[in-house]
Amino acid sequence: MILFGLPLTAWVIVLITALFAILWVQIIILHYRGAFHRIWMWGPILYLPVVIITGITALVFQNLALDIYGVLLIITLLMGLSGLFFHIQGIVRQVGGWNLDNIMVGPPPMFPLSLSLISLVGIIAVYFRRF
Repeated sequence: MILFGLPLTAWVIVLITALFAILWVQIIILHYRGAFHRIWMWGPILYLPVVIITGITALVFQNLALDIYGVLLIITLLMGLSGLFFHIQGIVRQVGGWNLDNIMVGPPPMFPLSLSLISLVGIIAVYFRRF
């Protein structure tokens, strides 16, 4: 399917790259709020700009850049799942453990999961590319 001269997979990559940019800003804000008390909190902050730049590059230089982008998306998927584990661990370590109050004020458990789901959509788009 072609929309405004670009295949649908190219539009999905544009959307995913834009979503990663928005999530990156939100991750910076929330990890700054968490005072970067774990070294793993720097991972998505340093890694997502690489994914964003590779996504833009994949639209221009399609063959090798799309393969590299697919590998980076798999790593991003795994990073989001590990972030889910760290966020749940951060909630459980708070006073009172796993309860609604700690879920509301602690690290958001759905946020790294959204990073993984967006990565999964990107992996599917790269897999079904028709440039």
